[in-house]
Amino acid sequence: MNALMDPERLARLMEDAVGAVRPRPEALELIRRGARRRHVVHRAVAAAAAGAVIAGGAMAYATVRGSAPPPAGPATGVTPTRPAGAPEWDVDGDGRPDSAHLVPLGKGDYSTRFLLVVRMTRLGTQKIPFTAAPAIKMPPTGPRVAGSVDADSDGHAEIYVMVDSGASTQTWTIFQLVNGHITQVTMSGKPVQLSVGGSVMDNFGFSCNSPHADLVTYSYGATSNPKSWAVQRDTYRWEGSRLALVSKRHKTIRASYTSPRLAEYAGVRCGDLPQFVAP
Repeated sequence: MNALMDPERLARLMEDAVGAVRPRPEALELIRRGARRRHVVHRAVAAAAAGAVIAGGAMAYATVRGSAPPPAGPATGVTPTRPAGAPEWDVDGDGRPDSAHLVPLGKGDYSTRFLLVVRMTRLGTQKIPFTAAPAIKMPPTGPRVAGSVDADSDGHAEIYVMVDSGASTQTWTIFQLVNGHITQVTMSGKPVQLSVGGSVMDNFGFSCNSPHADLVTYSYGATSNPKSWAVQRDTYRWEGSRLALVSKRHKTIRASYTSPRLAEYAGVRCGDLPQFVAP
């Protein structure tokens, strides 16, 4: 039988055996840091999953409502603003919406004679004849009503009608209530013709958002110098059923075809009127 082991030696052997498996303080700290990192990652993943569920729900809701959520980032283009005055489509100024539609007078797609039929809640129905490009040039029905807005802030909304159309440019005219009667507005003794739209090389538009309720037409066009553009801005004042020229400004500016400076001379900025009348 072996002799009993010295107690002090036995204690040292046991200490060495246990110390081999006991974690060091720095190892415990590494374990704790790893646990904290995993906790943070798990919370981030959970938050991302919750965000995806909410976004998916919003998309589904928008799809049911028939519209998509607004895109992220700044809006592009020009935001229209309605001038002070009558509400949209209140032509006779009684606070209630009126309506208008077009009727061709001739037969076939070659007729250039049309009627603007305006139904007003206070003044009844009025029919105003006018001429426009035939339906064969502007399929499928010829001229179209672009919209209505009180551009001169007199409490009566004017009616804008597209009377001609090309590949990228349209021509609009205006009808206005004057002394109880709807009439076609004139400019320089002729029915108003506002050019709208265009191409990269030339463009047209108008605005009715000036502080004095003037109507301003503008345009830009390319010159022989690829970095120079001819721009024009004409201001008209409302005088009954006509637009009187107040000022006419022409100049040449230096800009690239993508410059925001050119945007000042293009587009429709007049209440809720569209930039272009859809077919």
